[in-house]
Formats: sequence, C-alpha cells, structure tokens
Amino acid sequence: LAGSQLVVILWIAVSGSAEPWPSVGLSSAAVLAAYGLAWIAAARSRGDEDLVRSCVHAAIVGLFAAQIAGVVATIPAGYPPLGLGLPLHAAFVAGLLWVASRYGPAWLAPASVLTAFLAAAVQHGRSETVLFALGLLLIYLAYPLVMGDRARRLREPWVAAVLASVAFFLLTLEDLRQLGFADVIGLLPVLQAAALAVLLRRLLTLEPAGERDPGRLALVAGAVLAFVTVAIPLQLEKQWITLGWALLAAALAWLYGRIPHRGLLWWTFGLAAAVFVRLSLNPAVLSYHPRAEMAVWNWYLYTYLVAAGALLVAGRFLGRTDDRLSESLPRLSVLVNAAAGILLFLLLNIEIADWFSVGPTLTFGFLSGQATLAEGLTYTLGWGIFALALLVTGIVARSRGTRIAAIALLLGTVLKGFLFDLASLGGLYRVASFVGLAVCLAAVAVLIQKFVLARPPEEPQG
Repeated sequence: LAGSQLVVILWIAVSGSAEPWPSVGLSSAAVLAAYGLAWIAAARSRGDEDLVRSCVHAAIVGLFAAQIAGVVATIPAGYPPLGLGLPLHAAFVAGLLWVASRYGPAWLAPASVLTAFLAAAVQHGRSETVLFALGLLLIYLAYPLVMGDRARRLREPWVAAVLASVAFFLLTLEDLRQLGFADVIGLLPVLQAAALAVLLRRLLTLEPAGERDPGRLALVAGAVLAFVTVAIPLQLEKQWITLGWALLAAALAWLYGRIPHRGLLWWTFGLAAAVFVRLSLNPAVLSYHPRAEMAVWNWYLYTYLVAAGALLVAGRFLGRTDDRLSESLPRLSVLVNAAAGILLFLLLNIEIADWFSVGPTLTFGFLSGQATLAEGLTYTLGWGIFALALLVTGIVARSRGTRIAAIALLLGTVLKGFLFDLASLGGLYRVASFVGLAVCLAAVAVLIQKFVLARPPEEPQG
C-alpha cells in the first residue's frame, strides 16, 4: 500500500495541473485506501489477530497517504472539484476515525486532524475553503457523539474535536472576512463555542460527578471559554473588550469551583490581569471617547463599575476554593479583590476630574499642579470617604489587608490635607478645617481601636 500510494503521488506530481488528471490521481489514491480497509475485513474473517494488526497498520498508511495525495494534487491545480474532493477527504477522515475507534492506536484521531486540515490549508484563499474545512470539522465534532459510551474513558476523541475546531478557526477567519462577513466575524468563534458546549454537556452526562476526568473536562470547557474570549476582541472594541474579559473572568472563577483544574485558575488570573492593566496602566483608555455633556453619568462609570464588580464576583467564587497560584503568592481571590478596589478608587478620581474638566478631553488638575481650591478639596474629601468605606468593609469582612489599605489611604489623605489644602485656606476657614479634620481622625481612631487593634477575648482556662 505504501509503495502503491507513493507511485500515485509521484504520478500526480508530474501529470500536470489540467483536469481531469488531479481528480484521476486523487480517485486512484482513494481506491488504494479502500483496498487497505478491505484487507482488515478479510483478515478478521480468518481469525488471525496478528494479521489483523498488520492490516490495520497498512490501512492507516494507505489513508494518510491518500490525504497527502490530495495535498499534492491541490498545490499546482488549485483543487479538484469540491464535489469530488470534499467527499473523498471526508471518507479518508471517517476511515481513520473508524480505525482509531475499533483498533487504535490512541494518537490516531488527534494526528489525523493535522493531515486533514493540511488539505484545506494548501488551498487557502479560495471560496471553497470554508465549505471544505466545515465538512471536515463536522465529522470531528460528531465523532465523540457517535462513539457513545465507548468514549467514556477516552480523551482522544475530545482532543481531536478541539484541535479540529482550532484548525477550522485559523483557516477560515481571513476567508470569511474576504467573503464579506467582517462586520459579524465574532459569530465564528461564538458558534464554535456553542458546538463545543454540546460536547461538554455530553461529556458531563457520560460519567457520574465523582468519577469525571478533570483534565478532559477542563480541556473542553476551556476550549469553549477560549473561543468566547477570542470572540470579544474580534467583534467588540475599546472598553467593550475589557468588559467582556472581566465578565469572562467571573465565569471562569465560577467554573473553577466546579472543575478544579489549575489551568482554569491561571486563565482566570490572566484575564483579570488583562482587565486591570487595560483600565489602570493604559493611558489610552481615557481617550476612547470624548467627554460627555453630563458629568458622572458617563461611560467611565459603567466601564469601571462593571469591571470592578466582575472582579469582586470572581473573588467571591474563588474564595471558596483552593485558589493559591503558588506558595510565594497571595491567593488569587485576594489579588482580584485588591484589583477591584484599585479600579473603584481610580473611578472616583476620574469622575472628580471629569466634573472639573473643560473641553473634550479629561484633565487631572491635581497632577498638573493647576487644580483649583474646590477641585483639590473635592479630591481630599473623596479620598477620605473612600478610605472610611474601605475601613468599614475591612471590619465587616474581617479582612486585615483591607483594613491596612484603608489606613494607608487615610494617612495619605491626611497628609494631602495638611500639606496642600490647608495651606490654601486662611482665617476661620482654616480653623474650621482643622476642627473637622480632628473630629474625623478621632472617629477613625475609635474605629481602629475597637475593631482593628482590639485583641480577641481569651479562652477560659481549664
């Protein structure tokens, strides 16, 4: 079989690109592949297991070689007609998957994805590519479902379906844009995620809850979420990308509570880190849109509030799990909660700057040294209220880190008040400010003494 297929491949290479020779060559390779499969049936009728194994190996070689023959026919000729090429390549894939399900080896199904989609890759840029790759993808998606209970303990059918989905996405993305689907290109990964979600549901019904393979579940579930992650920047732009990733991080945190796979934990960390960096260390975020006429009720408000809320939800889900990334790092729930708090503090400052800004751009007078007295006092008042709210939150949640952050922010607020704000006041205004600041510090001292520094009651002896 190997020698015969090699003769066919060489004949295709030298026969020329004009039809019917590419089609004749591919059809000849298909006949040889069918010949190899027929020998398996003949060997089984004799009851010789060694002969069956030999014929299985020969059939695998014949099927792979037939796929290579299709690739060789495509390179000079463009491709044999879709009505011939797609059914034959689908038959090659189906034959390989049938052999894999009945006789093995285990790697056969994932390996067949590479050669199957190579046949689509060499004709990249043609309008038929999408239909050709879609036909192959549907076979791989149906493979775990057709296997039924035989796929209960196997990983390879599910791995093959995920690999085929990735290959299909990479091959057809640009072709779909050229065909006029650029405005709705985000639907491509969303539909693929929906197809894999069907496999995920089937996987959950195959095994009882206590006997599931977490690695296999994480692979399929992670692939679903990966396509959703990719769909967000493909279809959305600017702050909507960040919001999509923030909501996805919360969904991943929830999923990690049901499928405790470390890959999902790191994925959640990556998305949360991307959200935080885009909203805190990316100056371009402030110029995504011109300033609105109405202050406070603007796109800054919903962007930072939704992102921070999603991170807080993720932190709540992760707090119920083993979410430590490594021994040297804090728990991920602590990190995402801290990131949410920083985003809320940034939102406070952005809204104050927006209130006092003039013109289409956002300006921070405090940073440039050009802030008016009213703007400077507003920052101080806002920081103080935020610090008190943070302190109360730390007391209620019994979070030592939150209380320390609140005290640090309060100390910075006091220093700003003394060094900048009070220096700009005079007369009775300065006296009243000192009195008000003293009253606030006294109230904070009481809270710290009662809830932060108080020792827990000692247990009775004996």
